[in-house]
Parts: sequence; C-alpha cells; structure tokens
Amino acid sequence: MSIQIVSNAAQSKLVRDKLSKWEATTTLNQYQKDFILDLASWSSADDEIDLPSTDLLDVNECHDQSAVINNAQQFYEWFHSVERGMESDQESEYRDYMNNLKEHRSRCNAVLQGINEALHHLKLLSKQYRTVSHTTEALHDSCELLMQDQEDLEELGKSISQQLVYFTEHERIGTKLNSSSVSVMGESFVPMLVRIDECVQFMKDHPDYKESSAYLAKYQQCLVRSLTLLRSYIVTSIKSTATNASKAISSAGTTIPGDSAFAQLYSKFHSHGPRIKALMEQVEERSDRNSEYLQVMQDCYTCYCYQRQVLILPIISNEIERLYHLHKNDHCTFIRTSCMALIRICQDEHSLYHCFFSRSDLILQGLLETLSSQLYDYFRPIIIQQVHRFELLADICSVLKNDVIEDQVNSKGPSLEAFGHLALQMLEDAQERLSYRTQAYIQSDITNFLPSPGDLAYPSKLNEDLSNQYGMWYPTVRRSLICLSKLYRCTNRSVFESIAQECLSACINSLKVASQSICENSSLLDSQLFLIKHLLILREQIAPFDVNFTVNEVALDFSNFKLAATDLMTNKNRILSLSSNNALLEFLFQGAPQLTKKVLDSKKEVDINLKEACTDFITTAATLLSSPINAFLATIEQSSIGPVMEQCRNVVSDTSQRISNKLPGIKKSMRLYLANKDTEAILFRPIRSQILAQFSELRKVINNLDEEDRFIINCPSAEQLTLTLAYDQ
Repeated sequence: MSIQIVSNAAQSKLVRDKLSKWEATTTLNQYQKDFILDLASWSSADDEIDLPSTDLLDVNECHDQSAVINNAQQFYEWFHSVERGMESDQESEYRDYMNNLKEHRSRCNAVLQGINEALHHLKLLSKQYRTVSHTTEALHDSCELLMQDQEDLEELGKSISQQLVYFTEHERIGTKLNSSSVSVMGESFVPMLVRIDECVQFMKDHPDYKESSAYLAKYQQCLVRSLTLLRSYIVTSIKSTATNASKAISSAGTTIPGDSAFAQLYSKFHSHGPRIKALMEQVEERSDRNSEYLQVMQDCYTCYCYQRQVLILPIISNEIERLYHLHKNDHCTFIRTSCMALIRICQDEHSLYHCFFSRSDLILQGLLETLSSQLYDYFRPIIIQQVHRFELLADICSVLKNDVIEDQVNSKGPSLEAFGHLALQMLEDAQERLSYRTQAYIQSDITNFLPSPGDLAYPSKLNEDLSNQYGMWYPTVRRSLICLSKLYRCTNRSVFESIAQECLSACINSLKVASQSICENSSLLDSQLFLIKHLLILREQIAPFDVNFTVNEVALDFSNFKLAATDLMTNKNRILSLSSNNALLEFLFQGAPQLTKKVLDSKKEVDINLKEACTDFITTAATLLSSPINAFLATIEQSSIGPVMEQCRNVVSDTSQRISNKLPGIKKSMRLYLANKDTEAILFRPIRSQILAQFSELRKVINNLDEEDRFIINCPSAEQLTLTLAYDQ
C-alpha cells in the first residue's frame, strides 16, 4: 500500500509538472484574449459561475470519530478508510484543479458551440445579403436601362421635332411671302431669308428623307420669290434715286461737277446706301454657293453702274470739253487738269459704290474705265494730229508718268486701278508717238543738220560770249543732250537706250563732219580741238544717265550669197543631178544669209572717238612744233652721209623758233576750247613727251660731232626743254 501511495504521489507530481509546462507553453496572445472576452460578452451565462464542490472526508473528523474495532475485518475497513482519507487529503488540491479544468472545458465547449452557432447565422446572413445585393443590382440595371431608353426616346423625339420644323416652316414662310404686308426692309425679312437658306440646305443634305425633293422645290420657290422682292426693291431704289438726282441737276442747269452738283450726284445716293448695303451683304455673302444669289448680285451691280453711267457720263464729257477749249493751246495743262478731275470722280465713284456694296466687281471697273475713256477720245487726236514737236510730246509723257501715274495712281490704291489702266495706255501711246517723232527729229535736226557759217565760225565764235557756255556748244550736241534729257524722264529704259544710241551716233557723225568743215575754213588744230571739246561735253553730260547705252543689233549677212551664186552658175550641169552633189541644193545651203548680232555701245563709241581725236591732236601739235627734227632724222636714216654741223644748227634753231612762236598759240587755243586747266595739262603732257623724245634722238646724233661743233649747235638740254615746255608758262 505504501508503494501505491508513493506511486500515486509521483504520478501527482508528474501531473503537476506537465500542467505547469502546459500553462507556460500555452500562454494566450492579446488577440486570443480579446476573442475570449468577446465570447464572454456574447454568452448569456451569469457573471459568476458556481463550481461544484466535492465533499471530501475530513481526516481530522474521521480521527475524531470513535472507531469501534472488534475484529480484523473492522480494522481493515478502518484502515482502508483512514488510507482513503489520507489519499484524499493529499490529492484534494489536484482534484480541485482538475475539476476547475473540467469546468473550464465545459465553458469552452459552450463558447465554441456559441461561436459555431454565430458562424452559422453569419453564413446565413451573408447568403441573404448576396441574394439581396444581386436583386438590387438587377433592379438598378433595369432602372438604368429604362432611364436610358427614356433619354433615347426623348432625344429621338427632340430630333424628330427639330427636323420636322424644316418641313413645317414652309407653310409659315409661304404665308408671309404671299402676304400683302411683306416688306423687304422689315425686321423679319432677313431672318426669313436665312431660314429659307437653312431649309434648302437641309433638304439638300438629306435627300433620303421622305418628300424631301418636294419640299426642296417648295423652298426654292420661296427663295426665288424672296429674292425677286429683294432685287425689285434694290433696283427700284437705285433707279428712283438716279431719277431724282437727274431731275434736280436738270432743273438747276448744272453740267459741271462742282460743289453745287455734288449734293445731287453723291449725297442723295449716300443717304440710301446703308440700308441697301445691309441687304446686299446678305446677297454677297451667299453668292459664292448659290447661283440665285449670284444672279441677283450681278443684276444689282449692273443696275447701279448703268444708272451712275447715265447720270455722270454727260457731266464728265462736258467738263472735259470745257477744259479742252480752256487749255486749247496748252496741251500739258489740259491733260493734267483733266486727269485730276477724273481722278477725283473715280475716287468719289469708288467710295459711293462701297456705300452700296461690300465687294468690288469687274462691273465697277468697267464703269470707271468707261468714265475715264472720255479723256482718251480727246487725247488720241492731240498726240497724233496736233503735237508734232518731240519736246511737247516728252512733256506730255512726263506729266502722265510723274504727275499722274507715280504721284496719284500708285499712291491712291485700288480706287484708281481702272483710271490707272487708261493713264498707262495714254502714256504708252504718247511714248510710242514720242519715239517716232524723236527718230524723225534725230534724222532731220541731227543727222541731216546743215550748219550755217556762224555754226562753224571757230575759234572766233568762242570769243563772243563766254558767259553762255551752252550757246558755245555745237547745235547737234545741244539738241542731242536736250533730246536725251527729255526722253530720260518720260520713257522706259529699253526705249531710251535704243533712241540714245541712235542719237549719240548721229551726233558723233555730225561732229566729225563739222570738224572737217572747220579744218577747211580754219585750221587742223581748231578742228581737232573742236571735236575734243564736244566729245568731252557729250561724255560728261551722259554720265548721270543710269542706263546702258548699248543696243543689240541683229542683221542678215549676205556675204556668202555671191560666192554661192557664182558656184551655181559654174556648175549648171549639176543643177538637175539626183545625187548629193546637186548644185541647186548646194546653193540653197551655202548661199543662205547668216544671222549676225552686233552690240552697239554709244558710250564706248564716244570714248573711242575722243581717244582718237586726242591722239590726232597730240600728233598734230607735236609735229607742228618739232617738224624740222622729224625731217632731219628721217634724212639721216635714209642717207649714209653723217650729220653736218650746219644742218644740225639750223634744225635746232628752227625747232626752237617754232616752239617759241607756235607753242603760245597752241596753249591759247587749248584754253579757249577746253577751258579746264586739268584737262589742258593732261592733253598737253603727251605733246611735251613727244618733243622731248625727238630732241633726245637729235641729241644722240649731235653727240657724234666734236665738242666745238656741239657748242656751236647749242642744242638745249632736257632740263631746259622741260622748263620751256612747262604748261604753266
């Protein structure tokens, strides 16, 4: 029994150790503790739980009881009870703990059962929630679908209503157009016109709609009706205004567009312009995309321009006729004043036109050209029949080019475009006539000029009046420069270059002819200085012209024709030959004239002739001063006999005497003709160089003589000659 007690005690100790380890290793975390508390709160049990108690046998109480032992059986029973009491005393603590654990397990089982029931309820609730959610979503989708259908139906209804308006508008518009009270100037007319356009465009854009073609025809009829009313109103207003203005001018007896006529010609039209322009803007805006509007616009333009032409054309004709008679002897003034009057009228007409219309049209240009052409009817006979002097034609061209086109037309903008065409045509006609008359003038007054004795009276003519330098010029030079200066201001570049080349060539030829005549009447030096003087004048005066004095001349060269004809006559027997040696074919190929091009440069021609004239003068002057030396040196070269002292002395003496006697006269002539010290010095420098060179050659010959002969000859040194030939002496 003691062994059993010991084993029981060891077993109890083992149980306690395992329990302590279990409590240590199974510590609850905070989440588990919170969960237990939540379970406790869900439980409907009482806050306090009465654990069942076990009535243990109190050993002391057993000891206190009186035991009666009569036999061994009673002793064993007593001992067994004492033993149980001792065991009970030893295991009571563990039994209590075990009972507590049983109680806790029972409570945990109860809690677990509650949790399972709660989870069951939660699953049931979740299933019910899903069912309700699915039902709600289906209901929501159905509602949205119904609302979308409702919106689509409303939108369709609106669309049908909007498009149906285009069909129902016809009755309202037709009633308004057929009404006797319809007015073009009413506030509803323009919106009605806009609405008709919209309906017509709608029917064109939707040809697949039922009866769209029928309604399109109806709306087009409405459009024609409304445009007829519009055109009738505008045309009637323009004609009425023109008639009133014409009556007012006729009653006043005014034929000249002055201040009194201005109110009748323009102010009455200005007063009607804004309201007509408001209507025309509607027409012009749609004219590009609708032929009916385009036709109405053209009709209104035509009516307006015709009425203005009928009204103002007689006044312009009378005004130009008045100016023509007023300035009959002054064609430049007549052209200038007439152009200024037409410019003012064109500007006024252009401004008045834009009071009625927003767009410019060719009909307006036609009106302005018709008004401007009244001047051309007077201008053409003037330049052809009445004006024959090229100077006057040049002045007329200058007036048209500078005063009219450049100062007025080019600076006033599009209002003078039509008049600009007329002015340009008049200028071209005048330039063409000027070109013809200038060529005739060059031929008669320069090329065929016959100088009078006074024109060739050089050098005496230069001593007459030195203050009038232009009067000292040869007439052809003066006429050529006047001609070029006139042409330069009023002709285009190509025409001027062509005429300038012809004029300068004719002038140079006339100077050469005059130079020959002066040579016969006066001296060779005078003729050469005359030519140099006037060529210098030409070069100086044409320098400011910013043009090229060049002309490409095209000509046919017949130089091969004679040779080809000779070969043809020589080879008559091969004319009918059928081979490649046919003489006729060779004549056609070889005798064809050749096209040649030649560049004529007048400015270069002046420089070439000036250089030749200067070279001739230098040679003549140097020969005049040193001719004995030239003759002596030529004799020495041709003769084998050496120089003779007496001959050398005579040559030196004659040459020195010539220099002393003739050099002052040459210098005086140069001053008289050239009248420019720098030019004179430049021209004299080669003369001096030639004389010094000839004396140098003579000195080489004299050096072959003995010293006594050289002393007797007394040939001047180069330094002495340089001082003697100095131009400032």
